[in-house]
Amino acid sequence: MAEQRVVLITGAATGLGARIARSFASRDFGVVINHLFDGEADSLREELAGKHGEGKIMTCQADVANRDQVRAMFEATIRHFGRIDILVNCAGINLDAPFMEITDETWDAVMDAHLKGHFVCGQEFVRHNPDREGSIINLGAAAGSIGRKNGANFCAAKAGVIVLTKCMALELAPRIRVNCLVPGSVQTREVIDRYDLETEEGLEKELATLPMGRLGEFEDVTRMVHCIVEARFTTGAKFYVNGGQYMH
Repeated sequence: MAEQRVVLITGAATGLGARIARSFASRDFGVVINHLFDGEADSLREELAGKHGEGKIMTCQADVANRDQVRAMFEATIRHFGRIDILVNCAGINLDAPFMEITDETWDAVMDAHLKGHFVCGQEFVRHNPDREGSIINLGAAAGSIGRKNGANFCAAKAGVIVLTKCMALELAPRIRVNCLVPGSVQTREVIDRYDLETEEGLEKELATLPMGRLGEFEDVTRMVHCIVEARFTTGAKFYVNGGQYMH
């Protein structure tokens, strides 16, 4: 019988991260749900443990930009499961404002949550997986390539994530594969609110930008996540899940 593989997903208490956690749990992975605040993560753990087994699901509270907390999270994972195979860097925040109104504090907070978090978690993943094949999936955004108004901090952080993915892939090959997932127009709460998708006008405007003629579903993203995990001759690549909205 094949050994159970283990995945750690940052920012997995809600939204896309939670859906990715559910998807891995349904495929019999050991799942570590990273979160910054209590509440939703505990509810998700109870849900998944009830379906898939108490020992297969754990939560770890950690600020992904805090080295000591991240190291403790990986150490707890190894104590519980004895291994770590996959890291999905999903944690991040948006603190949007016009360029001239972005403060040092909001710039640093967004950079920490995205770029520094990917860096710190990536390093600790490799250190705690010293002898087996592994896969890291970083979360990018089309805004990291094309930019947008009122989000210079977010766009700059995601641009950094895209290049960081390539650097990691070059240095960590052949044992560790590192790829970048770039979802777009998926029905997360943040996307719905940003583009007013609960209004007819907002929805029609967004659909007009999508050649596929529909919004993305969570399953569109999770299917791609598992394709990346199993693509053993692929590293340093970007995978767009956006209905053709941005092609590169």
